[in-house]
Amino acid sequence: MRILNTIGLVALIGVLGSAPAWCEEKKDLPPEAAELMKPLPISPTGQKVPGFPDGAPASSPDALKLSDDDIAQLKSKHFTAGIVMHTMDAGWPTLQVAGIKSTLKDYGIDVVAVTDAKFEPGNQIRDLEQMIARKPDVIFSIPIDPQSEATAYKKAAAAGIKLVFMDNVPVDMTPGKDYLTVVASDNEKNAYYAAQELAAAIGGKGEVGVITLVYDYYYSVAARKAGALKAFAEHPDIKVAEVGTFTSPEKAYGVATAMLTAHPDMKGIFVAWDTPAQQVVAAAKTLGRKIVITTNDIAQDSALNVARGEFLAVGAQRPYDQGVTEAKAAAIGLLGKEIPPYIEVPTLRVKKVNLLSALELVTKEPAPSSVPKLCNGECY
Repeated sequence: MRILNTIGLVALIGVLGSAPAWCEEKKDLPPEAAELMKPLPISPTGQKVPGFPDGAPASSPDALKLSDDDIAQLKSKHFTAGIVMHTMDAGWPTLQVAGIKSTLKDYGIDVVAVTDAKFEPGNQIRDLEQMIARKPDVIFSIPIDPQSEATAYKKAAAAGIKLVFMDNVPVDMTPGKDYLTVVASDNEKNAYYAAQELAAAIGGKGEVGVITLVYDYYYSVAARKAGALKAFAEHPDIKVAEVGTFTSPEKAYGVATAMLTAHPDMKGIFVAWDTPAQQVVAAAKTLGRKIVITTNDIAQDSALNVARGEFLAVGAQRPYDQGVTEAKAAAIGLLGKEIPPYIEVPTLRVKKVNLLSALELVTKEPAPSSVPKLCNGECY
């Protein structure tokens, strides 16, 4: 969900080895940076789906195991896969796809196509129908509109194609029956962390805003709104003056402009992810307003916002690691083995002090030289 200029992304390192990628630790970090690099415990449940009215129980990616014999069997089957994305004009999907493709290659699973719906549900439905016609053994996808697109995904399931979802599950689809699993970051905790940092920065007092996607049934983003509102509610002297919504990230500029104009005393805004948060930064600059902005997700371009102090804190996903996890889940499912219904990747906390380490962990490549230059020796 973010824009990223990824030169050399094909050189991304590291599929999961003996230790999960999200448990990597850098040595010789200042204590604050080292603490931030420790993953938070995962939240206990995820999206409500049929069979799990209180939310599917969360499992760690560590629950997915493949033996050498399993991998040999996968290679002998010559399985194929399709990837149906909401957009490819962003760092998050680029890294997801990289993680999926790299891991599937190790299992001898060929990716027949990757599609880009350009954030239009109608495009994604057409992409999905065309992918079904190619008859891959498994499809990876993140639904843009889990309501209107559910029928199309059910057609894929009815055709015998296994499905692995990223972040969101279409309505009325049952894990283990209609799809294998959903892999997501701990979206609520990502937002809770970022909102708490905003609250601390304004001394626990004053007006704040929330800017998010208009579609509340887009579960992963709705969970972020819930996490932010939960954090702000813990501060009796903080007032959420407005919750603004946009239909596409570039429209966050207008939403922020209207919000800041209507609330001249607003001290900070939590934004659902980094691409629209960049629009909020631009709107605040245009209006000459100094506010605290926190968000979710980090990439090479939005790392510049952290380095410049425009984003105070980020609750980050690990899209490459999520892609690795999705590929492993699909491989296990293709072998007919049971998979947890919901797999959750823990929150990575990002501030300026641990920016370089966090960015490398997320993107699997060193930070571009522009980031440390802006950090002035304050990033590790």
